[in-house]
Amino acid sequence: MVNHRSSFWVGLLCAGAMVAACGGSDVTTADGGGGDGGGGGDGTTTSDGSPSNPDGSTNPDGTVGPACTSDAQCALPTPYCDTAINACVQCLGDPNCANAPNNAHTCNTSTHTCVQCATSAQCGGQNPYCSPNGSCVQCLADGNCGTNQKCNTNTYRCVPACTSDAQCAAPVPYCNTQAGYCVQCLSTANCANNQNGNFICDTSTDTCVECMADTDCKDPQQPYCYAGSHRCVECLSNANCTSNVCLLDHTCQ
Repeated sequence: MVNHRSSFWVGLLCAGAMVAACGGSDVTTADGGGGDGGGGGDGTTTSDGSPSNPDGSTNPDGTVGPACTSDAQCALPTPYCDTAINACVQCLGDPNCANAPNNAHTCNTSTHTCVQCATSAQCGGQNPYCSPNGSCVQCLADGNCGTNQKCNTNTYRCVPACTSDAQCAAPVPYCNTQAGYCVQCLSTANCANNQNGNFICDTSTDTCVECMADTDCKDPQQPYCYAGSHRCVECLSNANCTSNVCLLDHTCQ
């Protein structure tokens, strides 16, 4: 078996006889997406803490895969063996993230995930700050925004400050009076006319999303709600596919 450390995405998928060796690992990855109200970057990130699954269990975000003692026992999306915890992970160093999507070319060695940044020095342009989840974003605090603006620390975007809806306008027409800034939605009713088909309000971020649960996914070809981006997908794990292979983009091989 060839060691896969030279390239993040090149390797054998868990199929056929390899299923047993790979432990049937989930292929869900956290792609950091938010609602269409302006999420805080598109890097491949996780929202929780460091890996804690040396027994071979798999987190929903794909941070830690099956138990292992070498790379030969690992497969996408966790193709590298972290022998310190004896578990398959997404990356061990920056070279493992060279071909990762969404410009997530930095390995967070605490969570073993590919992210856009570790420091703000790796960011620039309209998204000059590195968020706690490793995405380059517009702001981290109110001081990063202009006059009469506040930083929405759910989406890390600068939005108008407000005390009522009268001070807000599309694409953030509602005032979250508790937070003191304009948001995309406060309830699902506010998303009824969303032009992108995102008709559910994620009240944790006040953004309109496609789904919060599988029951929100009406297309039989995309029956599962991926929590990482709140979108409906074909598969979340190998078990969802007749081929027993769920790819990184949440489609069956």
